[in-house]
Amino acid sequence: MENEVMNLMDNINYGVPNENNENLLELIDEEEVFNKYYYLQSPEELKKSKLGTCFDQTELERKYFEERKIPAKTYFICSYDYSNSSFPSHTFLTFTKNDKHYWFEHSWVEEKGIHEYNSEKELLTSVKEKFITSHQNEISPETYTHIYLYDKPKSHISCKEFYEYVTTGQLIKLNKPLYFYHLVSKESNLTNGLLSLEYMYKNNMDNLFDKNAEKYKSRIVNSWNIEEYVGRKEESLTREEIIDALKKFRGPEGANYIYFFRYPPYKELGPNMKKILENKDIYKININDEEVESHINEIFYGYNMSHSDNQKLDKKYYENITKTEYFSKYDDSLKMNFSTLNHISIAFKNYCCPLELLEKVEITDQQ
Repeated sequence: MENEVMNLMDNINYGVPNENNENLLELIDEEEVFNKYYYLQSPEELKKSKLGTCFDQTELERKYFEERKIPAKTYFICSYDYSNSSFPSHTFLTFTKNDKHYWFEHSWVEEKGIHEYNSEKELLTSVKEKFITSHQNEISPETYTHIYLYDKPKSHISCKEFYEYVTTGQLIKLNKPLYFYHLVSKESNLTNGLLSLEYMYKNNMDNLFDKNAEKYKSRIVNSWNIEEYVGRKEESLTREEIIDALKKFRGPEGANYIYFFRYPPYKELGPNMKKILENKDIYKININDEEVESHINEIFYGYNMSHSDNQKLDKKYYENITKTEYFSKYDDSLKMNFSTLNHISIAFKNYCCPLELLEKVEITDQQ
């Protein structure tokens, strides 16, 4: 029966119809079409116009499967590249039969067909990999690609409304975990999660801001070579100037960064570290978790040994380094003993990392 549905779908071409049933995608700019003219057609309207996007075609497929009493699911996949304002997306339908899982694809011409898999995870992973590959020239390598399971939407909603609706569906988690760690003073109030310096500044948390900004003052006036701050007295720096200096030195998200280590520091690294950990808790975050990704604006993977004139690091570096290698250059005798540990900087939306994204871990002598 699924082959019968594919034959019925072959009457449909990809496009967005106007009142004369002309394909708007062949007449005007695609962005203008989806921003101003597109609306989700009902299955009946699509059968009549015979022109529809994957959004429209998936709803007609849903109707055909329902009529044939074949249980089906519909998914939305989207790559979020905020740096390029690029958000390629696709919708597709799946069904199960005789303990096998099938991806029913009509509108994506290169993948048209009924593809068989042994599991739902295998199916969704395959679609995700093919989708990323097909858009690799449009999006950056660090772009997040998410899949949502969604129910039948209302007809006649706009493209923006469609995106808003489908992303309220179930976020599917497929990624392999990659954990990073953050140290927090035991006295800290984590009600609002981990706070960036910019969060403290924007929310008038002056005492907390001053305490956390102290470590930057010497670097601002002595090390970072920011013309207007060179030679200034540390105590003369205002909160506004500290925020400004961080953004000038580290980029637009400079005051929004929260820092994480690849592996958790442990007591056997030395007496200095042991003393630090007596007053700290350790929390971990899985940066590959799709829910976590949805809260992140940017990740900067840093420089080797935390020096900007050294090798620039990337995600692959952290994926491959072992714990022994990671701590091999640690020097407990240094005043800034953490400076030899390579770390990442995460800029979160709303300037803080929500507590629900974190998991507390036990501090041991040997992590």
